[in-house]
Amino acid sequence: MDAPDTYQDFMDDRQAGHGARSALGPSSVSKCYRQAAYEYLDVQPSDVRSTSAADLGTLMHLGYSALIGSRYDPAERAADVTVQPTGLPRPGEADDVDYVNRVVTDLKTARGSVYEAWGRNGVYEHYWQQLEVYALGLREQHGGDWTLRVLALNRETGEHCEYERPADPDVGRALVDRIAERHAALTAAATTVLAHGDSIDPLGVAAQFPREGKGPGRGMPCDHCSFLSVCWPQPVTGDGTPQSATMDPEDAAAIANLASEYLTLRQQGKKAYDASDDIKPFLSGLDVDVPDPHDPEYELTVHMAGGSPKQVLDCEAMAEKLESLGYAPIVKDTTTARYVKVGRRKRRKG
Repeated sequence: MDAPDTYQDFMDDRQAGHGARSALGPSSVSKCYRQAAYEYLDVQPSDVRSTSAADLGTLMHLGYSALIGSRYDPAERAADVTVQPTGLPRPGEADDVDYVNRVVTDLKTARGSVYEAWGRNGVYEHYWQQLEVYALGLREQHGGDWTLRVLALNRETGEHCEYERPADPDVGRALVDRIAERHAALTAAATTVLAHGDSIDPLGVAAQFPREGKGPGRGMPCDHCSFLSVCWPQPVTGDGTPQSATMDPEDAAAIANLASEYLTLRQQGKKAYDASDDIKPFLSGLDVDVPDPHDPEYELTVHMAGGSPKQVLDCEAMAEKLESLGYAPIVKDTTTARYVKVGRRKRRKG
């Protein structure tokens, strides 16, 4: 007789409540809306993803839970606490709840490079959002003001660090309402699919829900998603990216918004998680005309005090030209000059 596989039994039990058409819970605050739709509508995955990192994290969670259970009176502090704020479709399990000090903790594990980035920039915002949902439920059950804590653990070295901030019940309520709204929309979509039998493709229904990732090569959630290739198909022809292939080249406003966001991030410099490059794939390969910021038409000659004449950009003329084309130009002031810039993209040959 084979020995029982405790870990596999645990994973099977855990997945049983998180399969297709399961209600959305606290972890859904960080899930891409379309990814949730694929899962809820039981669309077959298009990509195989390794679960090794997630499995290791699960093992660490089990160890942490055992540690809390062995050291504390469960009436004072407990692990794996079921929490369900009013209106939330499905309850979640908070990793660690300190009832005495009113602290709810979520354990997050990461590889070394990500852990180091957290040390420089702080943990991801959606980690706090999930905790806000838990804190709201705990506030409803036990009252008082709660503190959010993220316990970050380096999977490679065992190094750990704690991050804290006070809970905001208004934020928690807004997040619960958003989850409930999304769950209702997905339920309605599933009802439509079931009513039409095989005559309606659930993939097409799921595609009606917006994507909230940045596409392939941009990290979470896309690069770890089992539906990546069907959600972001590679262009059949040309040298564009999957992101640019999804953009309508005639939609000047949409392109302008992406360009503006990209340039704003570029002007801010490389900050948290290399955010300055997040929008670039959307612009790469788009065959659209953008005014060249270095065109002589937009240059002015100014005389610097005590120096020779200098060519600078005529910001007003450039902004007017961009606005006439339907773009949203960004005008920035620096310590030395004003400037306007919209990314110049290379035209495809042929």
